[in-house]
Amino acid sequence: MPYPLLMKQLPTLPLAATLLMSAATAQAQTTFRLGLRGGLNRALTTVDPTSNSTGNYPSSYSTDKSALLAWQAGVVGEIRVGKFTFQPALLFAQKGNHFRTSTYSSGVAGFSTLEATGTTRTNWLELPLNFVYTLHGDHGLQVFAGPYVALAVGGWQRGTATHYSSWGIGGGYYTTDFDNRSHYGPGTSNQRLDAGLNIGIGYRQGPLQVQLGYGLGLLNGYKTSTELLPLGNRDYGRQLSSEIARNRGAQLTGTYFFGL
Repeated sequence: MPYPLLMKQLPTLPLAATLLMSAATAQAQTTFRLGLRGGLNRALTTVDPTSNSTGNYPSSYSTDKSALLAWQAGVVGEIRVGKFTFQPALLFAQKGNHFRTSTYSSGVAGFSTLEATGTTRTNWLELPLNFVYTLHGDHGLQVFAGPYVALAVGGWQRGTATHYSSWGIGGGYYTTDFDNRSHYGPGTSNQRLDAGLNIGIGYRQGPLQVQLGYGLGLLNGYKTSTELLPLGNRDYGRQLSSEIARNRGAQLTGTYFFGL
C-alpha cells in the first residue's frame, strides 16, 4: 500500500478498533436481576429397607412410601453474562411423603403388630445455586444444574395407627390417631441439614422463566440408631432408625425477574 494512502487510513483504525471493542463488550455485558419464584414440588422421601431380625424373638418391618404434592416460594438473584447465568435463590420449600408401615414382632409369650398410614410434611429453608445456559441469551430453551443446601425448620406427621398384641393382660386391639410435630436436635432422630443437586430444563422469555427440575438429596435425613423409639415419641413413618432416607422430588417453578 502506498505510504500516503496508509497515512490517510491510519486515523480510522483507532475508531474501528473502538467500535469492535464496544460491540464485544455489549455482547458480554453483565446484567443483574432479582426475581420472585413460586412452584410445586412432587416430593418423596426415599427409604432403604431395614433388615429383618431373626432368632428367638424374630421381628420384621416394612414401609411403603408415595409422593405428595407440596409447594415452594422465594426470591431469586440472577447474574447474566451472555448466554450463561448464575441464579442463587432463597426458598421456603415443603417436602415429605405419604406412607404405610407395618411392624411385627413375636416371642415365646405371644406377638404384636403395628400398622400405620399417614403423611409426613417437612419445611425447609433451601439455598439452590443453579448455573443456567439459555439458548438465545435472554430467551429460549434452557438447561440448568447446581448444588443446594437446606435447613429444616419444622413440619409434622399425621395419620392413624392400629395396634394388636397377644402379650399379657394388656394385650388387645386398638386404633389411635397421631399428630406429631417434627423436632430436631439432641434426643431426636431427625437431621436438620440436607444437601444435594438440582438438574433440569426450562424456557425463558424476557423477564419470565419456567423450569422443570429434579432435586437429588444426598444426605441421610435420619440419625442412625439400633434402638426403637419410645412409644410416646414414636415416628410412625419408620420404627427401626437404622434405615436411610433421602429427599427426592420433581419441581415445576415459575420466576419473574425485575431489572436492578
